Parts: sequence; C-alpha cells; structure tokens
Amino acid sequence: MNRPAHASRIAYVIVAFRSARDLPGCLDAIAADRVEGAEIIVVDNASPDDSGAVASAHAARPRVVPSPDNRGFGAGCNLGAAASSADLLLFVNPDARLAPGATAELLAAADAEPTVAVFGAAIAGPGGERGAASAGFEPSLRTAAGHFLLLARIPVVGRLFPPLQLPAGSAERNPDWVSGAALMVRAQAFAAVGGFDASLFMYMEDVDLCRRLRERGHAVAYVPEARVEHALGGSQGAEQAERWYRAFHAYVRQHRGPIEARLTSLVAALGLALRAAVLRRGNRAHSRRLARAARCAIRLALGGPQA
Repeated sequence: MNRPAHASRIAYVIVAFRSARDLPGCLDAIAADRVEGAEIIVVDNASPDDSGAVASAHAARPRVVPSPDNRGFGAGCNLGAAASSADLLLFVNPDARLAPGATAELLAAADAEPTVAVFGAAIAGPGGERGAASAGFEPSLRTAAGHFLLLARIPVVGRLFPPLQLPAGSAERNPDWVSGAALMVRAQAFAAVGGFDASLFMYMEDVDLCRRLRERGHAVAYVPEARVEHALGGSQGAEQAERWYRAFHAYVRQHRGPIEARLTSLVAALGLALRAAVLRRGNRAHSRRLARAARCAIRLALGGPQA
C-alpha cells in the first residue's frame, strides 16, 4: 500500500455507495469540524446513483477517487487510504455526522497515546439514542452469551462475560475493537497490516482490522468524548441485521472454529427471537429485522449456508 511522499496530519476518508442523499450532511459536518490542512477523500465505489457528482460539487471540495466496481466497504477504504498523504486516517461512514470537536478529541487521544494505533468515537443514533455499537470485545461464545442473553448485565455474574458491545456510559477505554463508522488509525500501522481485509465485503471489517493490529502489538482506544451521529443501516434497509449476523457468524467460525460458531448462533437466535417478540408492539419494523436475523442465526447454527 504505497502512500504519497508528503504526509499531512489527517485525512477524512468516506466510501460512497448509494450515498448521494447522505453525502452533503456528512461533508457539511466534516467541513465544520475539519482541522487545518486536512484532506477529504471520497471514494465513489461504483455507485449507481450520482454520489461522485454530489461529492465533487460540495463546497468542502473533497478529492473524489473513482473505483471501477463495487468491491465492498473495506476495499473502498483501502483505495481511499492509498490516495492519502496523511499520517492519520479517519474513516467516516457517509451516513455518519461528526459532532463539533470530534476530530480534535481523536487527535488529542493520538497525541496522548503514541502506542495506540486505532481510535474509535462514541456512536449514537440521530436522536441521541443508542444505535450501532461504538466498541466492544472479541466475538466468542462467552461475549455473545453476555450480549444476546443479557447475562453481562447481571450483577456479579456479568463479570464473567466481557461485553461484545460496550454499554452506554461505559468507562472502558481499551476494548478489543472500535466501530468503523468513525474510526481513526495511524496510516503506517494500517499499511503494515495491509489495511482492511478486502475479502470482507461488508461488516466485521472493523473488528478484523483491530484484531490484526492487536496481534502486531498495537493497542485500541475508545474515545467517548469524540461523538458521532450515525443512522444505522444506511442503504441496507430491512436486510441490515441479517447481513450483519451472517458476517458475525463467519467471523466467529473463522477465528473460533465451526463448533463454537454454531453454539454462538444458537445463543444469538434465542436472544434475537426474544427481543423481536418484546418489540413486536412498540417497534414492528425493528422487530421484523431482529426476527429475520434470528431465523438466519438458527439456520447457521443448524449448518445452513454460510454465505
């Protein structure tokens, strides 16, 4: 992964696919929070809409990098990183909005913690509600049981179950992974591990990147002072939860083995089904998404197709 010779402090990298509606708000927020000299790079991931044109016309004047085809989120991020001259890369989802001061908080953490390679922001939904997870610990049967069956929330017993996803207000600063919705990484460390795994088309690429960086001896930091609004799902719609679960199961299978992956999916299926039932009256759309994910989890637990 070759980088230009003259490095700047930080680059914002956005991968756009069906993102024409989201990009203006994302770029507005970045422009408002941008530090002096920062690059803004938008990768047009062969989007079927006019994402590239929308980015080119924006007042922030980002550099638009076209991809010949849609190779997935991670591969798009790698393409943007390769075009950057920055020491630090801040990957931002097009449906995410940096809150004022988010960049400064992440940069302050990078200055204060030189041994840390990757930094994550606190992610919240558009109304401030909890949305996509900000950070957490390595996926396994134990972390999944704590998360899907809520065992991590039980006093005393919960200590046996590291949180798959950090709860709101957590004091944890050094989790195993941070969310790719707003993830800052040192470019040198990113290049040394080959960037995101391009074989992961969507989901779990952030968890995988953090794992490979940890294996190289780097630390991971969660910076809750850096706040980001993220509309979970973006262009994925009703299939988002199921697609995420398939990627989650594949990750556990790859790193923990097929038996643990099946047991994990049994646990997840039970937890997801119970949540879907509870939400059936109050939030039917979300209930349906969770029910789809639960059905996917039970099929995978019983040895169904992996893809």
